[in-house]
Amino acid sequence: MLSFNGLVFTSLLYVAVLFAVAFWADKRALRGKSAWLGSPLIYTLSLSIYCTAWTFYGAVGYAARSGLEFVTIYLGPTLVMVSWWVLLRRLVRIGRTQRITSIADLISSRYGKSNVLGVLVTLLAVCGATPYIALQLQSVTLSFLVFYPESAAEGGPDAGGIAFWVAAGLALFTILFGTRNLDVEERHHGIIMAIALEAIVKLFALVAVGVFAVYGVAGGPAEIMAQIEASPIDVWELQPDRWITLIFLAAAAFICLPRMFHVMVVENEDERHLATAAWAFPVYLFLISLFVVPIAVTGLTIMPEGANPDLFVLTLPLALDQGGLAL
Repeated sequence: MLSFNGLVFTSLLYVAVLFAVAFWADKRALRGKSAWLGSPLIYTLSLSIYCTAWTFYGAVGYAARSGLEFVTIYLGPTLVMVSWWVLLRRLVRIGRTQRITSIADLISSRYGKSNVLGVLVTLLAVCGATPYIALQLQSVTLSFLVFYPESAAEGGPDAGGIAFWVAAGLALFTILFGTRNLDVEERHHGIIMAIALEAIVKLFALVAVGVFAVYGVAGGPAEIMAQIEASPIDVWELQPDRWITLIFLAAAAFICLPRMFHVMVVENEDERHLATAAWAFPVYLFLISLFVVPIAVTGLTIMPEGANPDLFVLTLPLALDQGGLAL
């Protein structure tokens, strides 16, 4: 098992890489060498900010508990993207013509640039996002504790300490690369590039665990299909009204979450990028969800009863002595 200090060092090294990439992208943009930084590929990858820790951890847990119902979280954004011509194109155009910098700005501009309405929407967004951000911090903290649960007992920081330093790091990153300039004409190439890089890392890591579950544990696609058929995941009843509701909520979240609105509308440099993202981002969602069920089924088979399925992405490799894969 990697020591707690080693785990912290590795994490800090990864964060340093993200800082370096963001700094490098900002410098290139200042020198006027940002053509490819604003490419459709980078724009598409930046939309992966929708896939938070809930996707990385919670989707597996959701599948373990509710079967294929987890797919609704991806179907909503997919429907929004494939119908980009109807809604997203208009949002981007309005954002550019009205010099929109936030969803509060958008809503207030539709009602005579009402400052009162803008403040109200901002307060609602903060109240709604605060517990959501807390869940993200909790997931990062749990990641450390799963890797090294005895950290507090052996002199390492406890869960509260980990969460504090993670939040401080996120705040510093946002200040340096996100909030220095809120001009609608200013693109935050640094933070978008960091998000794009993280999208690749996130996809690679989840696929790696999935491939391990299918080929390293189950023994191949045929064996994992047999396990799925024999597991509780295979027994589920489609409830159309529930599916429709969840798909609608996912679609609404994809558009209305402040981070999604900012990346999708405010950071959009060219309306034509939506045409590429309309098929490329659903492909990304498909790939990142491809191994969710195999990981969930393998976890239910291998892990002891009562194990948290939300953490199978980490606990499954660790239980089988694959610390490097978990890292």
